[in-house]
Amino acid sequence: MQKPNEIREHIVAVEQTRKITGAMEMISSNRMRQVMAHIEYNLEYFTYIRRTMKEILSSSQDISHPFLTVRERHHCTYMVISSDKSFCGAHNSNVLNYALDLIGQHSESALITIGHTAEAFFHAHNIIPDICLLGIVQDPTIRNARDVAETLIDLYESGLTDEICVVYTSFHGETKRQPVMRRILPVLLPDYDDIRDAEIMDRISYLPSAQTVFNMMIPQYVVGFVFGVLVQAYASEHSARMLSMHSATTNARELIDRLKTEYNLARQSAITNEIAEIAGAAEVLREAQGHEIEYGVRT
Repeated sequence: MQKPNEIREHIVAVEQTRKITGAMEMISSNRMRQVMAHIEYNLEYFTYIRRTMKEILSSSQDISHPFLTVRERHHCTYMVISSDKSFCGAHNSNVLNYALDLIGQHSESALITIGHTAEAFFHAHNIIPDICLLGIVQDPTIRNARDVAETLIDLYESGLTDEICVVYTSFHGETKRQPVMRRILPVLLPDYDDIRDAEIMDRISYLPSAQTVFNMMIPQYVVGFVFGVLVQAYASEHSARMLSMHSATTNARELIDRLKTEYNLARQSAITNEIAEIAGAAEVLREAQGHEIEYGVRT
């Protein structure tokens, strides 16, 4: 059994850890609540854009755009989103291992990483990212989403890649808190199978033309797509960190309770030993005094 002083120092250390994990839990909870509004607004906006694009693609055969063409070379660029920080359970390992499996199945691919952990992970697996975007995952704003979207559009328009997919942790629907892969470009009609309430084209008039409206919506579509995955990845990260820190805080409380019990037992044992030592010493003194008295009487 440890000494009472050692247990007391252990209790102080665990208590400090509990305060840190509790504070991290509160911070992640607050940030997740803040970003939830962005997720709801983006879903509504993005759904409306996709509905309109499906209306145009479904009802007109004259729509053409470079982003609608399936290329034959099949070179794919994967954009993998992780967090900049750890302490979020299996959040990073799940999405990064999932991305690693996808990349391994593709013979021709390029890699874009968003987040420090993604960059370090692929370096550890001898895969050098072609583009590393840092500081974006902790600031999922429209401005940053537009910068990322412009980078992706430039890659696709220049012919350096034939397909762009994003790998991230979802925070919506049946795939909530699970790693998923979504194609950003090219834009294909099957991508809109989940849109059920698209209107018929002959009921809507687009000015100056459906083609012009579609050309203007394509960049907004990519920006909305990127912003959506950024905020979902951000919310998933803080949700995982909140749960992880809550578990750590609970474990710390339980450990403190056990340590306090051990401390009380150790302290009681030490007091008992001290009492036994005092009683033993007193008995020795009484016996010594008795021998001295007996010796004095005899003499």
